[in-house]
Order: sequence, then C-alpha cells, then structure tokens
Amino acid sequence: MQNVFDRMKIDKLSLGVDIAATKNRVIAENIANMDTPGYKAKDIKFDNVMQEALGNGKKLPLERTNEKHIPPSATSINPAAFIYDQNNPSVRNDGNDVNIDYEMSQMAENTIRYNLFSDLTAGKFSKLKEVIGNVK
Repeated sequence: MQNVFDRMKIDKLSLGVDIAATKNRVIAENIANMDTPGYKAKDIKFDNVMQEALGNGKKLPLERTNEKHIPPSATSINPAAFIYDQNNPSVRNDGNDVNIDYEMSQMAENTIRYNLFSDLTAGKFSKLKEVIGNVK
C-alpha cells in the first residue's frame, strides 16, 4: 500500500508548506497582539485548505470544458483566504480573546507540520535530482 505522501505532487507539498507558513504568521500575530485591547484572535484550519486544494472541500472543483483551457492547480489556492476569527468564548475585560496556551500549542503542532511538508518537498526534489543525474 502506497503512502498518501508518496502520491502527492510537489505542488501539493509546496502548498502544504505555504499553508503552514501562513498559519505560523497568524499564530505569531495573535501572540504579538495578546495585550492589545479589543483584538480578536484569528485562525486557519490546515485541513480545510488542503481539502480545497485536493478537490475534496466544500467548494466545487474547477472543471476543464476544453483541452485548451489552463488546468486548475493547487497553487491557485490562497491560504490567506481561509483565515477567520476564532470567536473564543473567554474574552477578557478589554475585549481581547487571545489564549496564549492555545496559541503556543498550535505553534508547536504547526512547526511539526511545517517541518514534515518541507522535508517531504526536499525529498521529492532530491529524488528528481537523482533521476536526472542518472540520465546520461
């Protein structure tokens, strides 16, 4: 049985890195604004963005009606479009709803995800380099 990551193309793996980087920026922004009155924490669901990229999401996938049309690709997905307000139930008196413990746990989880996707992408390029090197 083939691993799902073995079947993923470089563009999908690259998108995974982009999504993780976007999530990291969102988390860093939340942490930076933890003392800003009225600030509402934001989030992005990695799985939702990847589902859209793989064509399994809630949106209808693009379909080519003519072979001359440019095929849809995962790179057309903009992770920033999936950022939303967390709407945390625990809001402080100043209106800020950043939960630092939650943000730090999300940062740790996202770091692992980012490293996984960047290592898988590097591995794909390494295999390509090896194949190209063997063609003489």
